Amino acid sequence: MLEIFADSYKIALSSKNPDTAGDRFALAVEAYHQFMSMEPRAESRAALQQAMEELVELFPTQVVANEALGLREKARKLKTPRKQLELLRRASEIVNRGLTEHPSNSVLQTAVAELQAEISRVRG
Repeated sequence: MLEIFADSYKIALSSKNPDTAGDRFALAVEAYHQFMSMEPRAESRAALQQAMEELVELFPTQVVANEALGLREKARKLKTPRKQLELLRRASEIVNRGLTEHPSNSVLQTAVAELQAEISRVRG
């Protein structure tokens, strides 16, 4: 059960596909509840509780940042500036939407600044 939680935690916070990240977040939550229902030792319970709290705190913004990063990486592989701009603008829209929900998040603030710089660079 702990291995399922750990794998799901890692994938939820690293996947560039928001559907995969969401599915793994849900699986981590399920594994967490199943493990807690088995009445683990106090130290195991406390460690898992802390990891779950961290996941709940980080996930909403990390999933946005990762999706935008995935689009940015795809854009860098393209040859035509028009297609690059299309993906970079989509990534920027995703991050800006995330910022409306989490305006003080430094990861998203940095991501939007980097995307705008890259959009300007591609436009030439």
